[in-house]
Amino acid sequence: MKTGNRRREGLFRFLAENYVFFTIMNLVILTGVYLMLSAYADHVAPTPDVAGLLEELQSTEDGELNRLNPVPWLGKDSGLMILDEEGNVICGQGDAQGRAFTRDELDCIQDYDTESRILVAELSEDAEGGRYLLTRARYLEDGSLTITGYAFLDENRVWKSGTILKREKPFTERELEYLMGRDGQDRGIYSYSYTNAEGLSRRAVFWMREAGSREYRLFYQVADGVMLSIIPIYLGTAAFCIFWLSRRVKRLLAPLNEAVANLAADQPSGLEGYRGPVEFKELADNFLKMEDALKKSEEERLRLDEERRKLLADISHDLKTPVTVIQGYAAALRDGLTAPEDQKKYLDTIARKADRVNELLLTFHEYSRLDRPDMPVSKRREDLCGLVQEYFAERYQELELAGFEVEAFIPEKSIWVCADRALLRRAMENIVNNAAAYNPPGTKLTVEVREEKGRAEIRIADDGNGIPEELKRDLFRPFVTGDTARGSGHGSGLGLAITAKILELHGGNVCLEDPPPGGKGAVFALFLPCI
Repeated sequence: MKTGNRRREGLFRFLAENYVFFTIMNLVILTGVYLMLSAYADHVAPTPDVAGLLEELQSTEDGELNRLNPVPWLGKDSGLMILDEEGNVICGQGDAQGRAFTRDELDCIQDYDTESRILVAELSEDAEGGRYLLTRARYLEDGSLTITGYAFLDENRVWKSGTILKREKPFTERELEYLMGRDGQDRGIYSYSYTNAEGLSRRAVFWMREAGSREYRLFYQVADGVMLSIIPIYLGTAAFCIFWLSRRVKRLLAPLNEAVANLAADQPSGLEGYRGPVEFKELADNFLKMEDALKKSEEERLRLDEERRKLLADISHDLKTPVTVIQGYAAALRDGLTAPEDQKKYLDTIARKADRVNELLLTFHEYSRLDRPDMPVSKRREDLCGLVQEYFAERYQELELAGFEVEAFIPEKSIWVCADRALLRRAMENIVNNAAAYNPPGTKLTVEVREEKGRAEIRIADDGNGIPEELKRDLFRPFVTGDTARGSGHGSGLGLAITAKILELHGGNVCLEDPPPGGKGAVFALFLPCI
C-alpha cells in the first residue's frame, strides 16, 4: 500500500501550508495583473517626468547636452531640442534629428510653465466672426477655467479680430497645431526658457506623448474590465486550491479507509509505513494498536474456546467414569446381583463416586461464579498474619497425618489488608491442596508472610516434584488440568485459575517463582495491597 512520503507534521501546519500556497498564488496573479495594467497605462496614458528633465537641463552645460537622453523623462517617441538666444540649434535628441523651427513657429509653441492654454475651434462657414476661433484659457487655483483672450481667423487663417495673436501674416496649419500644444503627430509640444549651469540663457523645445481624456477613458475601461475579472480569477484559484487540497487529503485518508476495509475482510491494515500529519499518524498508530489488540483478542478467544472444549471433554470424562460406576453398582444392588457381604462395599463406592461428581460440579460452579463481573466480594479490614496463622493451624494436623511437614514464618506484628476472608482462605487452600495432591509424603511445606513497599506477600513453597518448564507459562490459566501439571491424574485444572481470579478481585496477583539456588519444588507468591 502506498502511504505517501510526507514528513511528520501537524494538521494545522498542513492546512496552513495550503492556505499560504493559496495566498501566494493569488498574490502572484494580482501582481501580474498590476504589472500588466502598469505597462498598459505607460503605453496608453504615459506620465512624463517633465520637471525632472527641466531640473537636469538647468544643471547641464552645453558641452554635456549630447549625453542627455530625454526618453527616461519623456518616454518613448519623444524629442528634445536646445536653442540659444538667437534661436540657433545647440543640440537635438530623440527624434529631433533633421527637424527645424521657424521664428514664427517658435513663437506659437506654448511655454510649459504657463497656466494658460490656447484652444482652437473651427467654426461653420457662415459664422459671422470668422472660420477659426482661438481662445486663451487660464486655469484658476480652484481648477476652474476662465477665458482671458480670443482671436478670429478667416478661412485662410488670417487674423481678423480679437485681443490676442494679432499679426498680418496668416497662420500655417502647423502653427495652429503648435498653438494648441500639439506637434502634428498627436504629441504634446512645449517650450521652456532657462539658465544653464554656465549662466547662459537657453530655450528647450520638447515633445512627448501625453494622455488625453480619450486615453484615460480607454485605460479605465480596460482597468474596470480587469478589476471585474479578479472575482472569477479568485474563485478559479480557490476552486483549484480546494481541488488540490481535497486530493492531498484523500491521499492521506485513502490508506486509513483501505485499512478499515482490510480489517473488515480480516486482512492486514498495511499502515506500518504511514506518513502524514501528526494527527493522522496518531490515528494510524492507534489503528495499528487496535488491530494488534483485536488480533490478540481473537487469539485469546480461540484459545479459550479450545480450553473450554477441553474442559467440557475433561469434565465429561471425569463425570462419565464415576457416573458409570454409580449406575452399574446401583443397578447391581437393585437387581439383587450382589452378595450380602458385598453390598456395603458397593454402597461405599457409590458414595465416593458421588462425592467426586459433587466436587467437580462445585469447582466448576465456583470458577464460573468468580468469572462473573457482578461477583459479590465481602472485603473488610483483616490482619493477614492472623488469617494465615489461623488457616495453617487448622490444616496442620491433617497435613501432618498425610506425611507432610509444615514450617511457618509469620511475624507477630499485624499486616492489615482489605480482603474477603473466605475467598482468601480458598486461594491458599487451592495451593496447599495441589501441593498435597501432587507431591509424595515427606514433602516439606513452607509458608511465610511479609510486607514490602506497601504490599503484603504470602509465600507458600514446597520441596517436592516441581513444575515442568513447559507448563509454567499457562499454569494460572483456566482449564489447565492437574494431571498435565503434576501427573497424578486428579483435579479439574481450575484450582490455580480460581486462586488467580481471587487475588485479582482483591487488587493483587499470584505468581510462580523460582526456588532458591540448589533447591527444588514450587514457590507460589500471593500479593495483596496493604491498607
